[in-house]
Amino acid sequence: MNHNQELGQIGEEIAGDYLAKNGYRILHRNWNLHRGCELDLVAMKNNELHFIEVKTRAKANDYTGRPEEAVNKRKLINIQRAIAYYTSYYHLNNEMHIDVIGIVYRNDNDYDINFMPDVSYYEISYSYHGRGRRQF
Repeated sequence: MNHNQELGQIGEEIAGDYLAKNGYRILHRNWNLHRGCELDLVAMKNNELHFIEVKTRAKANDYTGRPEEAVNKRKLINIQRAIAYYTSYYHLNNEMHIDVIGIVYRNDNDYDINFMPDVSYYEISYSYHGRGRRQF
């Protein structure tokens, strides 16, 4: 496992713990149908499905940007494709949300979490705030 994979795994563990502490039930981690069709975390809260993309960086600055900025339009399209496969596979028809968690990880005791519920590409690129509810 390379450094980026290890950092990503650490970030997903932190995100899963954060979600569990905030009332989410984790259903799947790294659900993967095939390359390009992966969901980092799938969770349920209040009978609504949440598909959470987790991005982790060791630092955030003008060069690297914030972790959540790595969720671009193409990534969101891939997530939506994976959601379609996931909901079809499990025959689900719950209300659905795409959420993003950006983590700046310095060590196990020093990290920042930015939780962005109900994102769209526009919100990630320009306002950095998720809002509203979406149905796919």
